Amino acid sequence: MKAGGLSKAWLGGWKSRRRAVKADGLQPVDGDRKPVSTCQHTFSRLAGIGLLGLMFGLAGGAQAAEFELALSKDSAAIDILNDSAILGSGGAELSVGGLYNDADDIMGHIGLLVRGVPAGEQPFSFGLGGRVYFAALDDPDASIGALALGAGARYLIPGNIPMAVGADLYYAPGITTFSDGEELLDLKIRFEADVLPSATAFIGWRNVMVGIEDGPDYDIDENVHLGIRILF
Repeated sequence: MKAGGLSKAWLGGWKSRRRAVKADGLQPVDGDRKPVSTCQHTFSRLAGIGLLGLMFGLAGGAQAAEFELALSKDSAAIDILNDSAILGSGGAELSVGGLYNDADDIMGHIGLLVRGVPAGEQPFSFGLGGRVYFAALDDPDASIGALALGAGARYLIPGNIPMAVGADLYYAPGITTFSDGEELLDLKIRFEADVLPSATAFIGWRNVMVGIEDGPDYDIDENVHLGIRILF
């Protein structure tokens, strides 16, 4: 091949690579294209790495923990739960979890819930606690942190196969919601049954809503989900 042909081939390849870099979001290709937020991607990666580290640390340092996976048509959620006795204080449930949806939003939480059974009402159990949330949203491009208070209730259905109906609600008002958020609501309702001594299957509905500063409310998740919880 002649030198001129090599030069044209190299120049054509360089232009193709440059267009690919632009398309990846490092800079806009034209005035109608919005560049991807580098800060958001960095926040998402760091938050995800930190959350995974906490999950593996909690699971590895616990004598018995529960792993929970919930899937819907638009989202996937993972939680690891354990009694907080590993922190020197029993009687409370420590949870670390994360959620990812098909809009490329990422949310994580760390929480503590104290559960108890009222005297004379054995089928019922109630809990009070709190969670710290973080979320990195793709569109709208926003990062949110929140400190939420919550409550949970569970009713055990008598029968040969242990079954239960439960609900959990966490809410963070504007005063404890930070960055680009104005409030956060996390509501979960589910029916579950013990299919094996160390495995529980469940079906439920979850709504995670955040208020965006100078924007409309946004649902990170609002779906019916199926899942399993495994004791290990």
